[in-house]
Amino acid sequence: MSAQQQRVKGALYGLFVGDATSMPVHWMYNLSQLQRDYGTIRGFVKPKDKFQGSILNLSNTGGGGRGSDRGSIVGDVILHGKKQYWLRGGNNHYHRGLQAGENTLEAQLVRVLLRSSVDNKTYSPQVFLDNYINFMTTPGSHNDTYASTCHRMFFANHVQNIAPNKCADNDGHNVDAIDALTLTIPVIIHYRNESKELRNQMVKQTVNLTRKTNALDRYLEAYSDLLVSVLNGGDLRESVETTAQQLYGPSASMRDIVSRSRGSDPMVACYMNSSFPALLHFAYKYADSVEAAVLACANAGGENVARGSALGALLGAAHGYPNGFPDWAREGLYDKSSILQEIDNFIALSEAQ
Repeated sequence: MSAQQQRVKGALYGLFVGDATSMPVHWMYNLSQLQRDYGTIRGFVKPKDKFQGSILNLSNTGGGGRGSDRGSIVGDVILHGKKQYWLRGGNNHYHRGLQAGENTLEAQLVRVLLRSSVDNKTYSPQVFLDNYINFMTTPGSHNDTYASTCHRMFFANHVQNIAPNKCADNDGHNVDAIDALTLTIPVIIHYRNESKELRNQMVKQTVNLTRKTNALDRYLEAYSDLLVSVLNGGDLRESVETTAQQLYGPSASMRDIVSRSRGSDPMVACYMNSSFPALLHFAYKYADSVEAAVLACANAGGENVARGSALGALLGAAHGYPNGFPDWAREGLYDKSSILQEIDNFIALSEAQ
């Protein structure tokens, strides 16, 4: 592979590695509990069935956010057979049933996008939307137990016979979150050699297939430009510094921000106004190592899975595949042979466009 092909493959593979590494400790806000239940994460780990403090049992099974467990979007329409883990008092892990190194639903949807693009011989938002609906409503298509607010809201609308391109919705709270970045990564890669305007238009269009938002636009564009800079061989720390200054002003200095953290890493929730600066922190601080970055992201707790995907893509782009990845990440990713084939097929497609 050429150096750029290694970077592109590293970005896609890093997405899956970052997601799977943080998966067992997703949304753990008590670091003492994280240490007690899992020790220090040093690779891929299977999640425990139970998670004391999980709010899965407070989430709405009929739509977005928190709410009643009487609805049946979860169980009957999507996440078939999983509603039992959402019932009140359950304290079940969000990703109960996944194996060590297995990917969450958000990363699984990236695989849907990769496959649908290759089958269609080009990336098509409409084709992906059709395949998204089919994947989500087909029993046994994936093993995850959790689906975020945007998906529950989408299918709450879908069962009302609303047109698929109008099912995306927003609850004003949980939709404008960092998990929106995950699905953008292959789109950014596909359009990396097109104009910035077209690339970012397609990125925003893709996000709005499954969630209705414009509040995320500046972050989507910033991440898109940052990833392309690194894919084109730009230094990761310099690219992160440029992104920070564009978003937060010329006085923003990642070197100073990381220095002021005094060695600690941020624990943040999923909301983009706090999670995007945290992503930049990890990318800048751990720019020298894919392994150090994804492990630090996992062990910091909080909303680390979506950040892990976006971070893994940046570090993978900076260091390339396979040499930038440790043995455990190259060998232990669940279903890695199929994932690598899907990545290779997608890269070949994007280079042929």
